Amino acid sequence: MTATRFAIIVGIIPVVVGLLYLVLQVAFAEPVNDFLAGVTGTIDPAGVILLVALGISMGFGFVVILRGARDL
Repeated sequence: MTATRFAIIVGIIPVVVGLLYLVLQVAFAEPVNDFLAGVTGTIDPAGVILLVALGISMGFGFVVILRGARDL
């Protein structure tokens, strides 16, 4: 396995976990009516956003580490 593929796989893992986190929240959360925000449901978008951002940054970081900044 090349270094680039390894870096992409390592970066994709948190992205997949973040999307799975979102799907499980939507599927199994008990609905809560929030009158002030006008939102129905219990979805934590911050957790999903942070996990996806972590995956993107880890993938980019590993590409730089494994290939070197000059090879990009």
